[in-house]
Amino acid sequence: MRLIVISDTHGSLSAWKRVEPLLKDADDVVHLGDVLYHGPRNPLPEGYNPGELARLLKETSITFVRGNCDADVDLMVLGREDMPRRVLKCLENLRVFCLHGDSDLEEAVRLSRVENWQVVAYGHTHIPEIRLLEKGGYLFNPGSLSLPKGGYPPSFGEIEICENTISLRVRDVVNLSVLFEEKVEL
Repeated sequence: MRLIVISDTHGSLSAWKRVEPLLKDADDVVHLGDVLYHGPRNPLPEGYNPGELARLLKETSITFVRGNCDADVDLMVLGREDMPRRVLKCLENLRVFCLHGDSDLEEAVRLSRVENWQVVAYGHTHIPEIRLLEKGGYLFNPGSLSLPKGGYPPSFGEIEICENTISLRVRDVVNLSVLFEEKVEL
């Protein structure tokens, strides 16, 4: 079972077109927010075309999490009645708590211990990360498809369960090289 995790497209049609062909082999896809608007602190991303991106995304079954740049008008053009700020994804016995991470990441980490979420997936920073938490579980950030920061390339994440192994990966969306990877035996 394979979950693709993307975040922070910020209206970039070209970023979406780079990742879109990779989604056909996934069992599920979650977008961690900041889907269409670039925000007042960010430059316009390459290939900025939020209207066309919205048209293409309307045709998908992607689960969206609301980010700090996602407004009610974004939901309207995406054809969504709601875009929750948090979503729990279950892949077999793996529980992945998904949020944007702009305001409630620390609370999610605290709750992950209580709720037995093995992975807390978040976006917002545009910096990819896979980090083992002190009391178990992982923080997982796929980076940004359109406006990467920290010297990283545009990236996306994969969470895969194969037999008795969970693999967490962040990949460069252009050449598919693995930037970060953690494997955990079940």
